[in-house]
Amino acid sequence: MKTTNKLLTAGFAVLAAAFSANVSAETFVSWTSPANGSSYDSGSTVTLTGTANTTGSISDQLDLVIVMDSSGSMGSYRNSTGGYCYDYGSSSCKTVQDWQKEAALTLVNNLPAATTSVSIVEFDSYSSTVQTLVSLSTNLADITNAINSVNASGGTNIGTGIDQATSELTGINATAGASSQMVVFSDGYSSGSPAASASAAIAAGVDAVHSVALPGASITTMESIATAGNGTFINATTDISSLTSIFTSGGTLAGLDYVDITLNDGTLVSDVATDAFGNFSIDVVIAAGTNNFFADAYGTDGTSATAQLTLNGRTSDVPEPATLGLLAAGLFGMGAARRKKSAS
Repeated sequence: MKTTNKLLTAGFAVLAAAFSANVSAETFVSWTSPANGSSYDSGSTVTLTGTANTTGSISDQLDLVIVMDSSGSMGSYRNSTGGYCYDYGSSSCKTVQDWQKEAALTLVNNLPAATTSVSIVEFDSYSSTVQTLVSLSTNLADITNAINSVNASGGTNIGTGIDQATSELTGINATAGASSQMVVFSDGYSSGSPAASASAAIAAGVDAVHSVALPGASITTMESIATAGNGTFINATTDISSLTSIFTSGGTLAGLDYVDITLNDGTLVSDVATDAFGNFSIDVVIAAGTNNFFADAYGTDGTSATAQLTLNGRTSDVPEPATLGLLAAGLFGMGAARRKKSAS
């Protein structure tokens, strides 16, 4: 479980170092495309993609369920620091539900659409699937509408929301081989045992259950969900406005500090951009012969990992300019000789 306590003032890397912790975790990194040993024409530009995290899930596909709190308390108005407010309608005084929707939309809009499927689950006393798992690349409007449709009424039973999300991640809509994860939001104290539901999710094959504590939430309960679910805990009870920044920061839900890439010529590209789940990409120019690229991932727990990708650069069979010049001269000479012979 990784804990992120949000007092965001100067970038996620600083914040992660100050407020993140990991229990029994290990950093993983892998290149996801192209395949190791692939060949390209030298001089061509190739996009390399990879993923890094501390959940142990290495896949270029992500199935994500956003589990949203729809209990009655989500209708209360809070300011950016989590306190009650009464200047309704201002940008700094919104319902907790509006803050939650804003965070969920930010998360969705900062994921790699081509390789991500998203589902929306809501819970109060009971749970329901608002949107089944669908590809983000072709269903962004439907996912957005599902997020915006979540209301605020009823009690709080977080476990039923986790159970519903588990069913979706392990059901017929799941993507074979994808990393299956959920992000659970709540502002309240829950009935039942949500940590037990998180444990059951892991046992069923879910890779990670992350949790976000909104103003009014039981920090102990929300943290226990992430602990049981091999996930990241984000405490936004006193800085709810920071969620937008959190979900646009690299590695937030992957327990990552940063990823460095060493290019074939030895150039170090430091702190490459990653999304919240640790996915990264970089464009490289292929040289002739063997090309080696290294990705070094560093977790917020102090662990690290390295992955190597080897690509081959094909040389062209087109003659060099000097060779072309000699060939042209030879052909010209042959033509002149023929003309001379004809004249005699």
